[in-house]
Amino acid sequence: MDVRNWISEHRFVSFVLVTYAFTWTFHAALFQLGLPQSWTFSVLAGLGAYGPVVGAAVVVWASGGDLRSWVGQAFRWRVHPVWWAVALLLPAFIIVGATGVFVLLGGDLVVTGLETLVVYPFLLLYVLVIGGGQEELGWRGFAQPYLQERYGALAAALGIGVVWATWHAPLFILPGATQGGFDFALYFGGILAESVILAWVYNSTGGSVLLAGLFHAGNNVAMNWYPVNNVLFVDGIRDEWVASTGQLAAFVVLALLVVLIVATYGPRRLARRPVPTLPLAEPPAPATPHERPSD
Repeated sequence: MDVRNWISEHRFVSFVLVTYAFTWTFHAALFQLGLPQSWTFSVLAGLGAYGPVVGAAVVVWASGGDLRSWVGQAFRWRVHPVWWAVALLLPAFIIVGATGVFVLLGGDLVVTGLETLVVYPFLLLYVLVIGGGQEELGWRGFAQPYLQERYGALAAALGIGVVWATWHAPLFILPGATQGGFDFALYFGGILAESVILAWVYNSTGGSVLLAGLFHAGNNVAMNWYPVNNVLFVDGIRDEWVASTGQLAAFVVLALLVVLIVATYGPRRLARRPVPTLPLAEPPAPATPHERPSD
């Protein structure tokens, strides 16, 4: 069978396969090289994180879609200012809320390093392009509109969350990766919640991958100022209670936000407007026995 036809007939499966193959090739290379945490490690890992973009591009091309329109979602900036505020400020509110939950659970509040916030805009732009935000052209720009047309926005977001979290799984055994110290179950739950929040932003902005990418990047960068980090190590020894409780606190805030979004906007669209669609050519009809070449 022609590869392009097969991809067109199995679009989401093809997206996942290409995404995993591309990214995990980089992960395998990093594992073999044994690089410590460094700019080189970050750049190579960031390039590998373009897997969802590559996977989506392959499927859009094979399915006769408009690559220019698909990429154009990453430059869709003309949205209501409220959604700019959501994308840029909500990560800070999540950190503040998680800090409050952490303290309620018995953690110590130690706030330091606020003077370094001057570098936040530069880190945000970096992470938007190479540190996580770029993934959204695949997760939200392709998978969300493709799946939600069939299963609804909430189910689509949760399904993407499963794929997204599993895609990150090798980072838990890759030396130098930040995910190595996380509890995978809580991380998995956090990714599912974040996927729903990102679907809400994407659908509510008429399909702005730019805004979704900014929220994704902001959520990643804001964790650098999570006060839990200030009490994570005592005399150079990692406090596992602090680590797990801090992660749990962040998950609680994300989960509560998801409940609020679903209750307010409904699970079908996660928005108060028609959801974005992804115009693709109809997959080719399977050949009948009479059309198949004889042996």
